[in-house]
Amino acid sequence: MWGKTRLCLGNRYFAFIAFIVALAEVLSRMSGLSGIRSHLRTEGPILIGLYWALDFVLRPRKVSPFVAAFPIVVIYTGYDLFYLYWGNVFKAVDVQNLPELLKVLPLSWKVALLLALGLPVVLVLCFIHYRRYRRVLWMGALAALLVGTVDLRPGVVLSALDWAGFQVAEWSDAESVNQNGRFTTMLYFEARRRQALFETATYRNRGNYEMEVRAAADLIRKHGNHRNVHLVVLESFVDPTLFGAVSYSKDPRHPDFAELVGDRQGFSISPVFGGESAQAEFEVLCGVPALQKLSQIEFDDFTGEATGCMPGILGQAGYSTIVSNAFEPNYFNGTKAYTGIGFEKVYFPREYGSANPTYLTARNVSDDEQYMFDGDLFDQNLAFIAQTWHDSPGRPILNYVLGTYGHEPHDIDTEKRPLVLSVSSPHRDEQLLRAVNQYWYRTQAIAHYLRALIKLDPKSLIIIVSDHLPPLDRGLRSYNDFRYLDNIQDSTHLNRILVVENGKVVRYKTIHHYDVPSLIYDYLTSNAFCAQARCVLSDTEQKQKYMSLMARAVGHH
Repeated sequence: MWGKTRLCLGNRYFAFIAFIVALAEVLSRMSGLSGIRSHLRTEGPILIGLYWALDFVLRPRKVSPFVAAFPIVVIYTGYDLFYLYWGNVFKAVDVQNLPELLKVLPLSWKVALLLALGLPVVLVLCFIHYRRYRRVLWMGALAALLVGTVDLRPGVVLSALDWAGFQVAEWSDAESVNQNGRFTTMLYFEARRRQALFETATYRNRGNYEMEVRAAADLIRKHGNHRNVHLVVLESFVDPTLFGAVSYSKDPRHPDFAELVGDRQGFSISPVFGGESAQAEFEVLCGVPALQKLSQIEFDDFTGEATGCMPGILGQAGYSTIVSNAFEPNYFNGTKAYTGIGFEKVYFPREYGSANPTYLTARNVSDDEQYMFDGDLFDQNLAFIAQTWHDSPGRPILNYVLGTYGHEPHDIDTEKRPLVLSVSSPHRDEQLLRAVNQYWYRTQAIAHYLRALIKLDPKSLIIIVSDHLPPLDRGLRSYNDFRYLDNIQDSTHLNRILVVENGKVVRYKTIHHYDVPSLIYDYLTSNAFCAQARCVLSDTEQKQKYMSLMARAVGHH
């Protein structure tokens, strides 16, 4: 008898896991997330535990195994649909957005969502074996213990996941899911969010930070010139002319760029080298160093709560704040980060996430390049900005653009952009060759963009800055061999920055990426901002401002 029971149970759990594996494979072809065969070690125990717990409290009926599996199947399916539609990985904190979502969805979608949420709960409640109340109490106690541990001792959960082999892909939530599983990653993100809440608790109620944010917005609103700001961050925009040990068959700069800009580019110190663009974005947009106090990537901790970053301050000052990102909303938690930073309108190419209306399209991106060419991004942005001013004349804008062309390994579609330069260097570096040729076309696109933007908006501030230097083939060794900036101290964190004020290229002394907001505020107030507010902070003050900002980014207790 016991042997038959064990066989039955074994068949039940084997059938459940086999079905989930098959379901995940089907869903992966639809959403782009992976199946679970590669990470069954981390996801399997959670799936089995959930299935066992639900099955344990149900009445012994033939349909009970299916009722126990139904909520898990619905969650798995909903998880992938969420990613497919919004381009973001679902996190437990997203539940708080449900009331807002129900307000905007069409009636048919509201009904479908409520059924998907309610039907599994109703079925389970109907089949619970209430006479065996001790089982129900035991499962309730276990559920409360799990929730309480995540809520009150998140470090224990994170340590357990680390012990189990959880792999964090800081640049992509989707990749974390692909490596670890849907439920496992959801548990990780919630535990990390709770841990961040604990770490920032003492900074959450500091009224002086809120006062500083309001004071900055009031100063810009009351005494600013209300001119437009165009801020562009470009992926891996390395200047080949700064390699002292490399020579080229001709000037790597396009003639239009050389004529317009000359030698008036400056330098800005990036917090990163070789990758992690979101760290550079964080500094440029929020005005504090990326100290990595909560995690390796600050953007990953954003929940959409207002933080008091530069776009949010300009928004309070009456600006329309717009971000146009040339890549996927999933990368670096982009949607929540941009919302928390203070952007009113967030645009990604429709091919990478169709949930929200967008003017961007990646239809011209070729398989050989993977990323949208800067010129295509600029042309679309110019047309959009012109239309925006036509529709809403008089309101100043912050037009923030993130380009992703030039990402390693610098793939180039030679049919569209034939190689125009050859390179002579101490050692052969294929990425350098491609990056140099990309630079020639990128500077051509920048020159065209600047001239068109100056003509369209002559009394404005335009800033173009590189996020970080690319790693090339050998990382730091390549830069040392090629004598980038003669290998001066910290040279691999020095990136080009181009500033255009009222149609004229202006060169500033070397700054940090986190100085960009102060530069913008000072321009908008005719140099009055830094005279009234302290733009240069000590290390202690920078840390306090960082922690106060991140306390708001991670949400509330």
